Amino acid sequence: MFMVEKSNDVVCWWHMQDGRVLGVHDGQVIEYDAACLAPLGVVVQKDELQNRELMIVDGGKVAMLVAVGLDGDMRTEVIQPNDDGSYWRKFQRNKMRRIQEKQREAIAKSYAEKLKK
Repeated sequence: MFMVEKSNDVVCWWHMQDGRVLGVHDGQVIEYDAACLAPLGVVVQKDELQNRELMIVDGGKVAMLVAVGLDGDMRTEVIQPNDDGSYWRKFQRNKMRRIQEKQREAIAKSYAEKLKK
């Protein structure tokens, strides 16, 4: 168990049961390449980790975030692996960028149809 808020300068590593490597560095959880320990991507960002404890349980099978509220209620969030087994977050492309790309494609298609005539 590791409380990040009190230990931003601490670096910790966990070898998960599935062979993946998770680590805490600079107050955020990062997935590392198991062979060369190069960072692959962010699993939990710094702001999401504040006031929560990261726990690796059941021999590295499960990674979870735990927060205890003011009312004493315990809230947990399991860090689920992606479909390919990795843990790092694969953020979707910016919506505005996708809209702009579609607009450009529509303009190009319209222009190409004008050229056919």
